[in-house]
This record gives sequence, C-alpha cells and structure tokens, in this order.
Amino acid sequence: MSTRSTWESIRSLFSPQTIPMLISQGVHKRLLPVGTMVLGLILGFIWAYLISPMVNTSAEWVHLGDSWKEEVIKGVAWQYAASQDAQNAANQMSYIGNSVDVLNHMLETETDPNLQPKLQALGDLVTSGLIANNPREIEKITPTLFNSNFTPILCVIGLALLVGLPVVINTIIPFSLIFAPRSKERSTVIEGKDKERRDAQKAAIEKAKTELPTTPPPAAVADRGTPVSKFMSTYVMGDDLYDDSFSIELPSGEFLGETGGGISKTIGVGDPKKVTAIEVWVFDKNDIRTVTKVFMSEHAFNDAALKAELATKGEAVLATPGGIALLETQTLIVQARIIDMAYGSGALPTNSFFERMSVEISGWQKKAGGPAVSDAFGQTGPMRTS
Repeated sequence: MSTRSTWESIRSLFSPQTIPMLISQGVHKRLLPVGTMVLGLILGFIWAYLISPMVNTSAEWVHLGDSWKEEVIKGVAWQYAASQDAQNAANQMSYIGNSVDVLNHMLETETDPNLQPKLQALGDLVTSGLIANNPREIEKITPTLFNSNFTPILCVIGLALLVGLPVVINTIIPFSLIFAPRSKERSTVIEGKDKERRDAQKAAIEKAKTELPTTPPPAAVADRGTPVSKFMSTYVMGDDLYDDSFSIELPSGEFLGETGGGISKTIGVGDPKKVTAIEVWVFDKNDIRTVTKVFMSEHAFNDAALKAELATKGEAVLATPGGIALLETQTLIVQARIIDMAYGSGALPTNSFFERMSVEISGWQKKAGGPAVSDAFGQTGPMRTS
C-alpha cells in the first residue's frame, strides 16, 4: 500500500486538477462561504485604499515632517528675538515634540547669517534646560500596533477572521457535528466489537456469493421487483448489546416503517452471553402491529419448553445457512435470510448457541392487489436449493 507524505498532500491542494475535481463532486457549494469571505476581503481593501482612503485632519505640529518643523522653529526664533519672551518660546517649542533634535540639526546646517544668531539664542535656552524634547507629544507619533500604517489592514483582516473563520470552520467541520450532544441511547454494539462485527459481515457477504444457493427466492418475490430497502445485520459472540434497527424508505425519502434484529433468548450463565435465539422484526407505519420471527438454534428449536417460551415473541424458524423468514404487515413484506452462521462450542449442549450470524434483511412495499405472504411464499423455512 502506498503512502503520501504530508507535503505531497498539501501540494495536491494546489494542483490544477484539484478545483475541477472538487466542482465535479459538488464541493463548490460548500466552498461558497470561503469564496464569499475572500471576495469580501478584496472589496474591503478596494474601499479602504482606493474609494474612500483615510484622510488625517486637525494635525498638530508634532505630526509635521522635520522640514516643516524647521519652518516652525524659524518663526519661533524670529519671535523670540523680537519679544525676548523665553517662556513663550519654550511653550511653542514643546508642541514640536522633538524640538531639540530638529534645532540641533538646524544649527549644524543653517547658513543664513541673519537667522544663525537667532537659532543660537534658542540653543542657549536648550542649554539652560528651558527648552527640551516633550515625551507626551512624541508619543503621539510613535508607531504602535493600533496607529501604524498597517492598522487598516489589521482591521480588515481581523474583521474578516472574526466573521469568516467560523463560516470556514463550519464548512469543513459542521458545528452541529462538533457540538452535537452525545447520544444517551444505549449502544447497539459492545465497545471493541465493532471491527469484529464488520469483519464478520464482510466475510458473510463474500461467503454468500460463493457458497449459498444462487437460485432466487420464490417467484412472487422476483415479481415484486427490487427491494425498496436492503440491510445487513450481524451478530458476533460477545456483542451482548446487539440490537439493530433500520428505516425502510422509498427512494423519494418517504418513510414506510422500520425493521431490524436483536437478541431474543440466551441460555447458560456467565459472560459473554450465550445467544440461542435471534429475532427479526418489522414495524409498518400503517399497521399497529410489530411482526416478529425468531431464528432459533437447533437445540432451542427442539426444546419444547424454550420453543413455547419464545412463541410469545413470534413464530419460530430453525436457523440454517440460507434459511429464510418472511414477515408481512399491512403494506410491507420483509424477507430475512441467513447468509452466514456458526455455532459456538463449550460446556453447553451441542448447537445450542451462536458464535456468529449474519442476516440479510430486504423490504418490499406491497403492490395493490398483490398476493399475501402465505400464498406467495408458502411455509417459512430454509431457502430452497432446487
């Protein structure tokens, strides 16, 4: 058996054949929310950066570029030279934020002989400590996560993830599946027996293809056409919770009834239980009765007391490979056929309990005016081989 690496699996997602394959499988309907989210992202960026971009208004001196801050300092220098009001000059310089840094740069680069002494006068105020950088103003232009050039992008992506991520997750793994409450109904398969049961069922199907008689059931069954429903129910020794049920439905989805199989009688003591009879039943939505037939082991079938006890549940049928039980309700006919079975061995009587049994259950909807089961099939019993 060949295996694929994780990288190969990821790379296959971007293969040119992937999208056509998904579309052919009808996956495009489930990917619609993902496409909608991506389209929303694209439209959001177009709106934010092209149609209605962000415009800053009411900017302060601290928001100006350094070249414009130099123009402000020139004005302050000329005003201070005229008024000699040092406190007023210091107050105005504080609004620039990094005024000391800009002033020092101007003192090194300025060549105007008329302006140079006036800038030096402001430099003296810096030396005296009256003029200094203002941290509070500088904080206004210090980039952070929420005031950088990436803030609009983060807002769009954040909103898209907030709204779109749950949609994407629900597309891949439905929330109804993640948060579905665990069923309080009792299990119909003992833990650890499910694989054994599947293997037994698979073996039974293969065995039926080669070993069971190929002669079809009585003609009346063939006349009814293809069953509207067909199921496989398998019991393996140790599956003490064995109790299958299946819905009988038309191709249109119309519910007709239910059928299934389960443990009818056990014998002996200890675990696992020793099942000596398995019942098959059918419920018709148009009938108040639930019809049951009981597949009995050879020992139970020949034991008058056990047979009488089980008679209250339904008609007794000797379990044999290929054996058939037919159940009729007001609008349904169900055929239960044993396609594989084996007896267990031990201290109990020979052929008294089952090690395994696989039953194929087929259901037909009665045709108007069709024959009754008793007329169509005769007596219930093992399938005819000739």
